[in-house]
Amino acid sequence: MALYIVLGVLGSALVVLLAVMILRACFCKNKNNGKPFSKQEGRLPDVEAHISRAVTLPTVSQVDEESVDWEQFDKFADFLEKTYPEVHKHMQKTVIGGHGLVFFLPGSDPALEPVAMLAHQDVVPVTPGTEEDWTHPPFAGHNDGEFIWGRGALDMKNHLIAVMEATEALLKEGFVPKRGLYILLGCNEEIVASENSSAKKIAAYLKESGVRLKCAVDEGGGVIPLSYKNVIDKTLVGIGVAEKGYLDIELSVTAKGGHSSAPPAHTALGIISKAVCRIEKHPYKADMPYFIYDMLRIVGRDVKSFPLRLVTCNLRLFKPLLNYVMGKIPAAASVVRTCTAVTMCSASTAPNVLPQRASAVLNMRLMPGVSIEDAVRRLKRIIKDERVSVHVLKGNPAPPVSSTDTDTYKLAARLLGAGSSDRTVAPYIVMGATDSRYYTEICDEIYRISPFETPVSLLLTTHGTNERLPVSSIKTAVAFFKDFIAQRTAE
Repeated sequence: MALYIVLGVLGSALVVLLAVMILRACFCKNKNNGKPFSKQEGRLPDVEAHISRAVTLPTVSQVDEESVDWEQFDKFADFLEKTYPEVHKHMQKTVIGGHGLVFFLPGSDPALEPVAMLAHQDVVPVTPGTEEDWTHPPFAGHNDGEFIWGRGALDMKNHLIAVMEATEALLKEGFVPKRGLYILLGCNEEIVASENSSAKKIAAYLKESGVRLKCAVDEGGGVIPLSYKNVIDKTLVGIGVAEKGYLDIELSVTAKGGHSSAPPAHTALGIISKAVCRIEKHPYKADMPYFIYDMLRIVGRDVKSFPLRLVTCNLRLFKPLLNYVMGKIPAAASVVRTCTAVTMCSASTAPNVLPQRASAVLNMRLMPGVSIEDAVRRLKRIIKDERVSVHVLKGNPAPPVSSTDTDTYKLAARLLGAGSSDRTVAPYIVMGATDSRYYTEICDEIYRISPFETPVSLLLTTHGTNERLPVSSIKTAVAFFKDFIAQRTAE
């Protein structure tokens, strides 16, 4: 009898649970005002021309700074001065470290912390031998009416120019902010974790000057239209509240070497290979951070498929399953765990020579909360071989996560379309490294925003062949920056 009672109670509980899940799947939806997001229709020919011109200046950064053509950066600074006379007339300009640019517009209330808009002037090189694969030359800045083509069109001369255009327009209108406004332009962001980081020097300059920023906006996130039949039909807007850390590790083994006709049981390369296999066999455990949970919860409310809604509208119940499934999918795993990629390996100089030294380089992208020291200790524990040296080449830990419960985030979300019928705005983690990480000592509210509506297929051209910017995205992006700057500096 007792068994029947227990089974009856469990059965009833399951029925109630299923009923709650079904009800949530039926009625759990994002609130909206019933109106679509108001895009800025039409084009801005002058802005398009300025982005094209910016692309024609090959401000390519290099690991070896002696290989950088700094004359192009000088030309870029001259271009900015000629193109944005109001910015240069009203804002104090300071050059940091040779080519880092700091513009400052004092606010009417010096007691208020200023706002900072970040961007970088540099672009990555075009891979040698791929120049002919481009539809239009990578530094021609060609505008065919649909796209602006070229290196930097997406990363991130579009963003930099849009910020300058917005500020120039405001100043022409007699803009006097209550809070001060900084525009901070680094020159070597693409050299990740560089000891000579331009942004790092700018941040140090501000700190030494006693500056504390109210908020900072950098590249990242995205505005991505998604349309999958019976699944979702929305434009997803990601605001980067976090970004992953960056770490390069070298594993190395030294050995006696000699002729390959009399090899030992394990060569230096064999020992390194075993270490690499152990590392790949033991990836970090997937552990969904709260801001990714929030992202999935918000986006999940817009899913159309009822079977999927049973999951997306009941995430708390399915979180362990989602952790497991996402951990098995590389693209999804990158947002729920620290990732390790073995990217380089070297050993002997000839086929018949035993290597005296073998090495492998790992690139790690650290989740917030995982320190460089934690990562090194874990690697040594997994490798379990004292013959293998673990050496940090360079790295930055992930910066702190910024809150979504701030006036800055709420303003950005509203301007990007939160509450509209055709857009969903959610927090996000940026996979790459941005200059914003260097400002954490002087700023708590750091957000990574790209207001240019761009399909996934085009985002994949960033750093690749045929990088290009949709012309239709420019006017709305400039309007976002103009409204954000005006409103965030007003109080």
